[in-house]
Amino acid sequence: MDQISVGVTKLLEELSVQSLSGHKVAETQMTLTNYSFFLIISAVVTIVVVLYAVSKVKLVPESRVGSVMESAVEFVRDGLIVDIMGKEGIKYLPFIGTVFFFVLFNNFIGLIPGFKPGTGTMGTTVAWALIVFVTYHSIGIKKSGFFPYLKHYVPKGVNIGMGLFIGLLELISDFIRPLTLSVRLFANMYAGHITLGIFSVFTVLLLEASGAVKAIAILPLALQIVMYGFEVFVAFLQAYIFSILTAVYIGGALHATEH
Repeated sequence: MDQISVGVTKLLEELSVQSLSGHKVAETQMTLTNYSFFLIISAVVTIVVVLYAVSKVKLVPESRVGSVMESAVEFVRDGLIVDIMGKEGIKYLPFIGTVFFFVLFNNFIGLIPGFKPGTGTMGTTVAWALIVFVTYHSIGIKKSGFFPYLKHYVPKGVNIGMGLFIGLLELISDFIRPLTLSVRLFANMYAGHITLGIFSVFTVLLLEASGAVKAIAILPLALQIVMYGFEVFVAFLQAYIFSILTAVYIGGALHATEH
């Protein structure tokens, strides 16, 4: 049990936010951390892959990267934006597409042994959720005007008291969105890495054991392989959910005054 406790403690330390300078990160300290380093790596990879794919865009893509990226963009455009927002939403493809691919590459890079996902900290996911929050409200205000947009919180055809009560609930619900959006992404990615790490701890401990006990190590190892495949799916799914909710929020802001 002591070995398991030590292993889990080391795992939690490994997944904690740490300064690359080797010092403990203070609450007000501005420093490059292990997670922010890989966040930068993910940003560079995203930009490089997209630019390379764009440079290879032709009527018939000649490279696999160009073909895959073209299919991915079509998926975001048709499967996310058009299905939810209609053709009116196509002009928001650059923003929603950036959200999708940046989250996706962060999630995938975090699955490489020794790497960290930028989405593995609340700081990152909250920042992205706030960007989405400000963006869709800005779009709604730009289209409808400030005061007409605010009126959408209060349903039509109800008395003043009930209208104010419902409007308050709608306002609170709206301001909770960045929290739910960020926690969902962070929790799923962090929990996945904790699970993979625990299976790794059990595998190592069993392999270090003596006698026939070593043979049991194949069980957590097999589960780790299965979970790794599942985490690849979760990495894509969470990028999809984050992006589809972004599209839903923008679509709602565009048509806020119609309800």
